[in-house]
Amino acid sequence: MTWRLSGGLQFLASYTFAKSIDDGSGSGGGSSTNGLLNTVQINDTNSIVGNQLDNRANRGVSDFDRTHRFVLSFLWELPSPAFARYSKAGRLFFARWQMSGIFTAMSGLPIDVVDSLAGTFYLGANAGGARPNFALGETRAMATSNIPSGYYFNPLAFARPVVLAGQPIPSSNGTAIANATGTDFGNVSRNILRGPRQSDLDFSISKRFRFDESKNIEFRTEIFNLFNQVNFANPISDLNTVPASGIDPNTGQIRNPGDFGKTISTSNNPRLIQFALKFNF
Repeated sequence: MTWRLSGGLQFLASYTFAKSIDDGSGSGGGSSTNGLLNTVQINDTNSIVGNQLDNRANRGVSDFDRTHRFVLSFLWELPSPAFARYSKAGRLFFARWQMSGIFTAMSGLPIDVVDSLAGTFYLGANAGGARPNFALGETRAMATSNIPSGYYFNPLAFARPVVLAGQPIPSSNGTAIANATGTDFGNVSRNILRGPRQSDLDFSISKRFRFDESKNIEFRTEIFNLFNQVNFANPISDLNTVPASGIDPNTGQIRNPGDFGKTISTSNNPRLIQFALKFNF
């Protein structure tokens, strides 16, 4: 949507409401599980194999899914002050300045809660290809409530899917018995949580010094992240970051979550200011 107003002011706005669902998004575009900004080469959650006996185990919103995205841009050719009209120097330095900016606000990226030590019955030790269980009596809703101080989600809502020797393996529907203690595929689905929302305002002011109809020098000042807004990256979502002593070896219940569920980094730069001088012809 575009608005053109009097006084040289115009706005352009767009809003997107979307939902993308798949069972593997491919490399790039999503979030990592180590609490750092995704570097594409590592930590993409498309590498999580999940329960191959359940074709819906990996079905969920795409790694790059953002439910809401709003973008508003503006351009304003500033009116010349009255005193600038009566002298050549005034027109040269105070006339034909432009201000512009782009504001962006959007939903956070999905959070895939994984466990590098789950699924050992199928994938072997340290395969890093499965997800945890919900802790006894916990649900997805509980993961976003009763959140301990300093955490983004409730880490105690999750547990390692431990199966003791002699117990049935749940993913086999009771047809297989564990001959040694190990871990099963968990019942947590893919991308069940949503990370912090993002917003940003970039601003610029510019002036063109004209020589003739086709030649001018443009001076620009550009400020990225004008208000120095902090946008946080997704939290650490790999249960394997919990200290070994912080998990009950018999039940998989978390006793001390460590950094699991904590936000440790940002996803944007602090305020940046740059100046540019450009010759147009």
